[in-house]
Amino acid sequence: MGDAYTPVRGKCTWWREMIVDEDVHNVRLKAGERRVTCSCFVEGKVWSSVEDDVPSDCPDAKHCRYYIKCW
Repeated sequence: MGDAYTPVRGKCTWWREMIVDEDVHNVRLKAGERRVTCSCFVEGKVWSSVEDDVPSDCPDAKHCRYYIKCW
């Protein structure tokens, strides 16, 4: 996980992942349980997930005209 502005290696160039602020230092959450906000930087779409369920790439990748794989 990076910050809201850093591309995620191996995913779409416009894909972003950010841990929900409330969960960053919550010691009651087990590994993989923190909430993550995923978004498309270009189209503004937002998905919510937990760390263990974050998609391997943007769910819209197959039909997105802006899809570019990040190094």
